Amino acid sequence: MRLNSIILIFIMTVFIPISAQAQIIIASGAGYRSLVDDLTDSYSAKTGNKIELIYGNMSRVIAQARNSGAVDMVLGDKSFLDKAELDFNSQLVIGRGRLVIAYPKGKHFNGMNDLLSAEVSRIALPDTKRAIYGKAALQYLRSKKIYEKVEPKLLMVATVPQSASYVIAGEVDYAFINMTHARKIVKSIGGYTAVDESAYSPISILIGQMKNSASSRECSAFLKYLNSDAARRIVAAHGMSDK
Repeated sequence: MRLNSIILIFIMTVFIPISAQAQIIIASGAGYRSLVDDLTDSYSAKTGNKIELIYGNMSRVIAQARNSGAVDMVLGDKSFLDKAELDFNSQLVIGRGRLVIAYPKGKHFNGMNDLLSAEVSRIALPDTKRAIYGKAALQYLRSKKIYEKVEPKLLMVATVPQSASYVIAGEVDYAFINMTHARKIVKSIGGYTAVDESAYSPISILIGQMKNSASSRECSAFLKYLNSDAARRIVAAHGMSDK
């Protein structure tokens, strides 16, 4: 009887904490920090499973996932991830991102012609080669045939959060960022306006599970959660269109 009790205690000690403390590492584009934070917080509250998060521009995220061997899942723009050819075991499109123009307190944005105003001297945007919303902003400006006119005003930075920081500080007249981040900082800026979605390529946000992940079960559980009604409500609240 005593031996059986010892065995039972051993089983409870070994197996219960493992399920309660399961941990995966997700690397994500910095522009989706608020979305990913809310999704993972909700998931952890529901399951007790912990998730460690890494944020950065997509080039760094991809390099970390490819070289570290420690990243279990990667979240970012599908076109970037497709080109990176990361070895995914499974993947899921979370939703579609939207490009917006944000402006500081005391300013406004009534349309494309505002960008051409002589009173506008600086327009921030993320890196047009490495950041998907920088690429989208460039596509938008060229599609509207105003790129050459506004080029001298453009201030290129690395990421969406950096572009947004200039609006918050009132150091630029406008900034191209994504709606997810715009909703996060809305109380710190004058406002934001979604731009014409037909003027830039669709932005699908994808999460993929690395094939070399040692936490396959935990990754599958998180992917299942992302398809739940609770997760879909969070995605919608962050301004992303349905997948």
